[in-house]
Amino acid sequence: MSLVTERAQANRRVLKWGLLATVLAFGFGWALVPFYDVLCEQILGIKPTMEAVANPVCADGAKSRKIRIEFDTSVDANLPWQLTAEHSAMEIETCKPATAKFVARNLGAFGMNGQAIFSTAPGESAAYLAKTECFCFTQQHLEAGQSREMPVRFMINDQLPESVETITFRYVFNPVSNYAGNDPVAGTPKS
Repeated sequence: MSLVTERAQANRRVLKWGLLATVLAFGFGWALVPFYDVLCEQILGIKPTMEAVANPVCADGAKSRKIRIEFDTSVDANLPWQLTAEHSAMEIETCKPATAKFVARNLGAFGMNGQAIFSTAPGESAAYLAKTECFCFTQQHLEAGQSREMPVRFMINDQLPESVETITFRYVFNPVSNYAGNDPVAGTPKS
């Protein structure tokens, strides 16, 4: 067998294994999505939510009750921002609109974009929550040194199980590409 033929066979073998590895990697990534959902919801009790659930159905004449809402905020290490809640917790009544205020501050030397990911704990509470306004719905841009107050307006359905007395709202800010297409970590220089 000639050297050219051996190389051609070796190249075909490498190509076949490479394609198989690609298909398997794609399949593995695809399978991780439901695994992640099960891990978060069943084991950790967190239900990731990116959008508001439909408005709560509050029964006429239903007796409202008080619910404690706690706020947990954090920022990805690659985003030099600070996110704080005006209050670490608040007490609200079901079926009554409530507003929580947060302040985001860019501590970095460059303007940057970030977007918050929202989740609730316990995870089942997300089905009884409607947010009408939230900074997590869109990307936020802060120039170097800039801070912004960001309200979250929401309501809790009166059908929330009686066993749930406290709900934790968790916000994690992550860097995203700047509007100019720059790297989110490098950012854009302050003018």
